[in-house]
Amino acid sequence: MKIALLGHGNVGRGVSGIIDSGNTGFTKQLEITKILVRDASEATDERMVFNIDEALDDDIEVVVECLGGIEFPFSCISKALNMKKHVVTSNKKVMATYYDQLIALADKNDVNIIFEASVGGGIPVMSNIRHTKRVDEISAFSGIFNGTTNFILDKMYKEQKPFREVLTQAQKLGYAESDPGDDIDGHDVKYKCCLTGNMVWDTSLSLTDITVFGIRTVNQKDIDFGKRHQSTLKLIGRGSKNDRQVQIFVIPEFINDNDTLAHVGSNLNCIVFTSTNLGIASYIGQGAGTFPTAHAVVQDLVSLLNGEDLKISTDEKFAINNKEYISRFYVRTENLVYFEDYIYKKIDPDTIITEPMDLYKLKELIEKTADKNLFVAGVSL
Repeated sequence: MKIALLGHGNVGRGVSGIIDSGNTGFTKQLEITKILVRDASEATDERMVFNIDEALDDDIEVVVECLGGIEFPFSCISKALNMKKHVVTSNKKVMATYYDQLIALADKNDVNIIFEASVGGGIPVMSNIRHTKRVDEISAFSGIFNGTTNFILDKMYKEQKPFREVLTQAQKLGYAESDPGDDIDGHDVKYKCCLTGNMVWDTSLSLTDITVFGIRTVNQKDIDFGKRHQSTLKLIGRGSKNDRQVQIFVIPEFINDNDTLAHVGSNLNCIVFTSTNLGIASYIGQGAGTFPTAHAVVQDLVSLLNGEDLKISTDEKFAINNKEYISRFYVRTENLVYFEDYIYKKIDPDTIITEPMDLYKLKELIEKTADKNLFVAGVSL
């Protein structure tokens, strides 16, 4: 199987490393013949080319996209699909943003687009969804989808280091980008939850309808509140289905120390599915990194090589309605006056636990406060 590899950054290098080594019977049947890089300054291999047309010659059967970003990858993937080439991508942003268009384009050209590496890194999330759905119905998913924020919160919990110091450490270790916004503001988890929901329920969900809260404003006071209540703060993505509606949202939560998620440390991910017959199934592993993510990409290539049924459906239509999710929330803000009608318990002058309320009302009140340092988390006390 001849492959064009688009991008040779961390993930791309991992993919070429695994395939070029040819360590197993399957990888011996895979051959990277073209590698797209930005320009001659990146050229370290005779297979490297500098524009997409050179990469997509007639012999190429599969295109592996590891470029990152949105618009240029979307253009490259669309071109490949229209040339009737299968596509494997690790790019959660482009898949979540253009899901409808890309799935429809693959279907029109009778080829596959698959994206195991885009959610959970080395954890086989998408293949386990396909496996479970063959005999079961998945009603809900939840979990730690982002290793950067998990690393930060874990360090703050165990070592009592301030947020900014731990973020800097995460950047030095390569866990966080120089601009960490997608991670700490929850958008990375939003993309992954959108793709997970799409695969679980054979649909195409609206990114803009997914409610998102991040951890940019977390401090040690918030971490210590959890400790006092036998809970650990984690950034959690959740999705569930009820009739023709789904709830999907991202929010920090105080997870009870008896829960498996509370003990998932460092930069690990843990994704949990609830289904009718299987019950609760948890998958823990490396959610990012060069070789865990590249491993997932190569697994997709082997699935294509084996002729597995990888077609994706978007036939089911669901609206996201986060008013259906009711909870108490931990809120720390200088402007508690906006929450005075919803106070269940006052922790101190700037921190409360709310009465049960839905996510829309919570978001509405948060916007009214105009407090850039406000921190919110789900809590069950």
